Amino acid sequence: MRNPPHTHGSGLKEDMFMKTNPLRRGARSLTLSLALSTATLLCATAAPAVAQVSRGIVQGTVVDAAGAAVPGAQLELLPAHIKGVTDAQGTFRLSDIPAGSYTLTVSYVGFSPLTSPVSVTASQTSTLSLQLTVANHAEQILVSASRPHGEAEAINETRTADNIKEVMPSEVIRSLPNANVADAIGRLPGVTLYRIEGEGVYIQVRGTEPRLTNVTVDGITIPAPEPTVRQVRLDVIPSDMVDSIEMNKTLQANMDGNGIGGSVNLRTKEAGERPTFDAYSDGGYTPILNGVGSYDFGGTAGKRFGASKRFGLLGNAVMDYNGRGIDNIQPSLDPLSTFSTPFYDNNTIREYRYNRTRYGFDGSADFRVTDSTTLYAHGFFSDLADYGDKWYYEPVSVAISGTAADPVYPSASTKSSSPKFYTSNKRPNAAVSTLILGGRTVHSDSLWLYQISASRSYEQDSAGNPKADFSWIGSTLYCNYVPSAQNDANHPHFGNCDNSANSPLLNGANWRFKDITTSTGINAQLNLTAQTSWAHGYRWWDHNGTFEAGFKFTNAHQTQDATETVYDSFPSTAPLMSDLADKFTNTDYYGGHYFGGHYGQVSDFTKTQAYTLANYQGYIDKQKTAADTYPNLFHTVEQITAGYLMNSIDFGRLHVNTGLRIEATRDLTFGYNVNFYGTYSDGSYSGGSSSELCSGNTAPVAPAPGNCYTFTGVNNNPSYVDLLPSAQFRYALTQDANIRAVYSRGIARPDPYQLVPYVTEDSTASPISVLIGNPNLRTEHANNYDVLFEDYLHPLGLVQAGFFFKQLTAPQVEVTIPSNISLSSFPAGYFPTSIQQVIEQYPGDAITQYTNGKNAYLYGIELNFQQHFSYLPGFLSGLGLTANYTYTGSQEKGLPLRSDSPSTIDQSPNSWRISPTYDTKRFSARAGLAYDGASLFQYQYISPTYVSGSDPSGLGPKGPSGDIWTLTHFQVDAQASYRVWKGLRAVVNGLNLNNEVFGYYTGSKAFINQREFYKPTYSGGLRYTFSPAR
Repeated sequence: MRNPPHTHGSGLKEDMFMKTNPLRRGARSLTLSLALSTATLLCATAAPAVAQVSRGIVQGTVVDAAGAAVPGAQLELLPAHIKGVTDAQGTFRLSDIPAGSYTLTVSYVGFSPLTSPVSVTASQTSTLSLQLTVANHAEQILVSASRPHGEAEAINETRTADNIKEVMPSEVIRSLPNANVADAIGRLPGVTLYRIEGEGVYIQVRGTEPRLTNVTVDGITIPAPEPTVRQVRLDVIPSDMVDSIEMNKTLQANMDGNGIGGSVNLRTKEAGERPTFDAYSDGGYTPILNGVGSYDFGGTAGKRFGASKRFGLLGNAVMDYNGRGIDNIQPSLDPLSTFSTPFYDNNTIREYRYNRTRYGFDGSADFRVTDSTTLYAHGFFSDLADYGDKWYYEPVSVAISGTAADPVYPSASTKSSSPKFYTSNKRPNAAVSTLILGGRTVHSDSLWLYQISASRSYEQDSAGNPKADFSWIGSTLYCNYVPSAQNDANHPHFGNCDNSANSPLLNGANWRFKDITTSTGINAQLNLTAQTSWAHGYRWWDHNGTFEAGFKFTNAHQTQDATETVYDSFPSTAPLMSDLADKFTNTDYYGGHYFGGHYGQVSDFTKTQAYTLANYQGYIDKQKTAADTYPNLFHTVEQITAGYLMNSIDFGRLHVNTGLRIEATRDLTFGYNVNFYGTYSDGSYSGGSSSELCSGNTAPVAPAPGNCYTFTGVNNNPSYVDLLPSAQFRYALTQDANIRAVYSRGIARPDPYQLVPYVTEDSTASPISVLIGNPNLRTEHANNYDVLFEDYLHPLGLVQAGFFFKQLTAPQVEVTIPSNISLSSFPAGYFPTSIQQVIEQYPGDAITQYTNGKNAYLYGIELNFQQHFSYLPGFLSGLGLTANYTYTGSQEKGLPLRSDSPSTIDQSPNSWRISPTYDTKRFSARAGLAYDGASLFQYQYISPTYVSGSDPSGLGPKGPSGDIWTLTHFQVDAQASYRVWKGLRAVVNGLNLNNEVFGYYTGSKAFINQREFYKPTYSGGLRYTFSPAR
């Protein structure tokens, strides 16, 4: 199964990796050419600005009735029709204005329009301070309540953006409970969540996989803490770390091209014109694992210093703890199951106990050196200690015999196979961080930005989860799955092994310590980036425009050095589980469906590991250790050189943004081929050079087949260039209504590690598995088309209806070729040469590789509505509603070993969000209802026309040999707050109030794959905000 990505590492020497590459000269030449071309365009475009001495500048700030900055306000200077937008601090600057008298109009949804006369003098700057007012008393809530004020910011920034995007300010983020920032992003239209163990971890935008969405902090791409994936696990970041979330659904030339699904920017907090102080603390309770607690606290403080407020400083720190528990079952489906009679060969009945601690801090400083130049520094660090313990009891049934047409099921009186017990100790620590240093210089008609940054991520204990297995030594069991004895399709039972607290599986004396795997090491990546851009305002035939050019270079260096050590083949005197027991028990497990609600006795992994290190140091299985370790050793460098040209211009009601971005990519990768060999009769081994003989045939290590291996370092250094055009059109139908049309081209680069031509065979798996890299794995491209109608409502709301279409070429997919296939059954050239060679070298093994499909497409419809009904009479005036719906459809074509065209991975056909609100000056409440339809999680089905016997039931892709799907997910959250005194508010909330199930099914919902529950979390606390801006 496609599991949540985990870390694997590298311990490589530089001289082995950094070998001379003939592609370097080409990459350097391209870098130089981009730089020279950009510089030439800058000089050529800048020249005309020197003579413009008869023109002036209008600049200033826009605030609301309480003095808070107003970002995203739309400005127009009449009668010249020169337009502008206020920035995040509510400031604006209109340049290149002919001398004369004008009227400046300010439009901001939720407030009354504002007009102000202004005189422009040649070579002078006119400065204005503008304050908006609400239209009437009923709309005063926009100033006095924090969430509606934040919603006004979001609506207006969406309205004035060149591209299609949504914004979620901090006031909106914290109006509902969120386990992390991914949960907050998941409330936006068209976004679904990739959940792992109770929390959102990755985001899926418009039905695309997480790897197709880029994540940035203040515009800088942050690397993933985990190896072998590009997408950032967002559960590392607390939701209170950010000032706002920007979801860019379409790309433009000044954005990185790796955002086929979209690009998410987490904007950090900055000092405003007025002092800011905010502090909060709360505690919570979840009725699982006999009751667990949670808490979080944090605060923000910042202000500007000096008589002219030239220096700004702000700091923010947060921490949260979550004692999460998970009740989980994962039955294993028999391939001869039918729709009317599912059959399960075993069931892992699981209990997870987590102690998750998240903390982070970020800060910013800026200094206005002159009126035209500002220097700034931003820092961001967030850490997740995702610690947990896992226990699995696994009753095992006798499998179905016979055929699909005439199946024979085991009886309740038939002796069953031995059950299993497993424990895992999870101690990964993941972190992401950025440091940004930069500046901006404003001239009369141009803006120059310059910036350097360093972003680092890491995950400790990255090789995998340490685990220990115990063997059954108890009496004969009758744990068979008997279809006629089942009375609940969602809770399969196995005889007398899982139905009461007296189950023999819960007796620690029936289990003996069998083996253990320990893990250590770290994966880390450091991105160094330098970038600059220059924007020049101009007038062309009385049309106002801005030309922009930029250059960016990023060097991303990832290394993993992690190991797993396997100890096994212990003597018969190995301790019992009861000798290594944990004190944990649960008396309300899985609602009483299993073990009568009682879970335990279980083992203590810490005791088990300590016993091993003290007594079984000589029992290392070198073959399994090598198989687990060498895939975790690799080293990659990725260098991306980018340049772009972009132009924005207004033709009356039509605003046009066009651009071209060029990205040159160069990868340097290193990993290992690992091959295992058997021993000859004389005890020698059949390996070649660089071989290590496993100490396999003498005690205390038991002999094992294929106990010798070779390892060989391999590298691959591809290089390629991508041209990424974009065009965005926004036409104003009325003052409040627009229609947008967008084209953009995006890319998805392969993960560098997958480009390593490694071959790793794991003979411990069943069937034996071979993982192979793909040096020919190509970059995925997409042509993205969007059409959107939007109407901005009064007093505060919007209506949006849009259609999007994504045309994907060379989509990257993970494919497993089953064991025992015959190459003679396929036409010549069906498999790439690299796979064909591996099939010939490893006959009978299952082979997994990332490869490219032929093409795919994805399309959808998005509907979005938001409104505050302050025009209603009496108490009804506090009502509001936010609702959105997304429909998507897709097809993936050219998958190996399939004749059908399934949907793309992670594409949910229907998702919607409904959020009713109620606000007064003191009271605020919001509910969040979120629905995500089932989506394809992993390709598994293989057509029997290609591989005989791959679908024993004959039921096709919807049968027990079909693909893996996520379950439909519907979740209810809610929060209410009351202003007790001035800026002090009492807050109560509930997360997952309906205790929604999470899990997977195979083929059809009748075939259970996984079902887990977390129970609701109830919290309460206080938040204090001192800021004249609210």
